[in-house]
Amino acid sequence: MKNPYKTHWYHRQMAYWLDKDPGRDSGDMQEMEVIRLDPQPGTTPSDKPAVRIFLGTEPGQYRATRIFVWSVMQVRDPGRAYEIHLMSNVAGIARVGWKTGFTNYRYAIPHWAGNTGRAIYNDVDQIYLQDPAGLFDMDMQGKGVLAISVKENSVMLIDCEKMAKLWTLEDVAAGKKHDHFKGAMNEAGLFGEMPGTWNSRDGEHPVEQTNCLHYTTLHSQPWKPFPGYLRYREGPLYGLWHDLEKSADEAGYLMFTKEHPSGEFARLSAQYRKMNDTPEVGVRVEDHVAALAKLAKATGATDILGLVAGEGTDIAPIPGARIHWHDPLRSSIADIGETTYDGVIAAGMLERLSPSDVPWVLEDMFARASGFVMVVAACDPASTSLPDGRDVNRTQQPPYWWHVQMSLASRRYPDVRWSLICEENRKGQRKQRVFTAASASPLD
Repeated sequence: MKNPYKTHWYHRQMAYWLDKDPGRDSGDMQEMEVIRLDPQPGTTPSDKPAVRIFLGTEPGQYRATRIFVWSVMQVRDPGRAYEIHLMSNVAGIARVGWKTGFTNYRYAIPHWAGNTGRAIYNDVDQIYLQDPAGLFDMDMQGKGVLAISVKENSVMLIDCEKMAKLWTLEDVAAGKKHDHFKGAMNEAGLFGEMPGTWNSRDGEHPVEQTNCLHYTTLHSQPWKPFPGYLRYREGPLYGLWHDLEKSADEAGYLMFTKEHPSGEFARLSAQYRKMNDTPEVGVRVEDHVAALAKLAKATGATDILGLVAGEGTDIAPIPGARIHWHDPLRSSIADIGETTYDGVIAAGMLERLSPSDVPWVLEDMFARASGFVMVVAACDPASTSLPDGRDVNRTQQPPYWWHVQMSLASRRYPDVRWSLICEENRKGQRKQRVFTAASASPLD
């Protein structure tokens, strides 16, 4: 039978064929980020266990991750607790030959769940249309895993105690493949089928009957995560996803915020406080004084907030403007208070954050700016390391990713001008990509 979800050669960009295996390294996130949804105020808290969801994702799938979480929030039981564990760039697990950045994390879920209780696994390219508690509480009839089929396990309900000895972190880290884990499950007679409505691929079930919608076909995923590798086209239920994103935008929803940043934010701040100021940052700000001065003149900005990693004050003055420098990596961004400015610039700073924290810092920049926001971001590794040995640039993403982030953040601030300069190192030469509000939107 022909696979209706297959991505064919003609759906691929040339870059895919030149780099079919991107050579993903082992991740370096020592602790998994967890989004906790507590019982809502005014409700009677449920005595049922928290609905635990382990989401396979990666930084390049930010838009999909945010809308997955938002979808759960729209259909959840308000009196029950939910936990969404973001399995992304996990330390110590080689990803050789993986089709995604999270392919085999699913088999380590029993370990991460403490080898007890239940857990749901979801791929990031899905949204819930009905409460996932309906899946979590399902009668497993003594089985260890429920999925729509042995082959298609992009949505699973897992009995972590039953699977603890068969699906281990050690085997995942050792590079064992799908066949190994599925074989162990089958030999133990622990596979059971769940209703197909919990993994409805590209709308194979009517929307009103669908519990979990899976945007399965890669080249028709509405959020277009990897345009450098795929030729995207509109697919089934395209508008449903965009409507959900629009509602998240209107609510100002972010997974992490200034008040509640990621766990990694505090860990990185502790690392940066152990470091001396990095002198190369001042040079990089200086490289873009002309662009900054142009924005300041065009918007009449005289009072500018500068966010940098390090002192960053050794630059030529901007005629008629004063720059207030602040390093949010060594002191809290809350130290700035609620002050607004004519313009806000971040240079050599955002890439030093976890990808989870870039969106809320951008949101804060736009909220503070009455005239303009300017970002200069490096897309590649830095020449320095953190005290713990990791590269100082924690977000190493292509220009498209940064363009998406700027476009998302600016949606709620249409009167604020913005400029994004992405710096890439190509064969020893520094290249720049410049985006503004006039650039073609990556969000359509």
